[in-house]
Amino acid sequence: MKIWHGYGSEHSMNLKLVGHFAGADEAKSTVEAIKVLTGAAQAEQEAGRLEYGEPLRMFSDEVLAVLSKVQIHSFGYADVEQFLYDVDIKVDGSDVIIQTDEIDVIAFIKVLLARGAKVEMYSMHEHSTGLGGQ
Repeated sequence: MKIWHGYGSEHSMNLKLVGHFAGADEAKSTVEAIKVLTGAAQAEQEAGRLEYGEPLRMFSDEVLAVLSKVQIHSFGYADVEQFLYDVDIKVDGSDVIIQTDEIDVIAFIKVLLARGAKVEMYSMHEHSTGLGGQ
């Protein structure tokens, strides 16, 4: 369960991110990288080094190894927590589609961009599809 640590009247953002890749292989490998990063975040939480609302103060050797493995070099300490959030990720051809009720999604955007995606992001409250028709 996530405890909200912020002010606002609307917690459900209903965001959709679409990473458009050149091909399906790039999309699939990006989802695999996100799964590896999610596993690392869960391991940090289980080890007591990461708690909701408390950003990391430094990367553990394990997290540094994972970041090196997936070749992501732009993360800040607060980005790791975002992989603990409830997100729905799927591959549709050469697109990676991420849906969440969270507003903090910069970690996912960083992964998509680092892997070569053209990214669109929009509120499903306001738009039923994005520019790409997804």
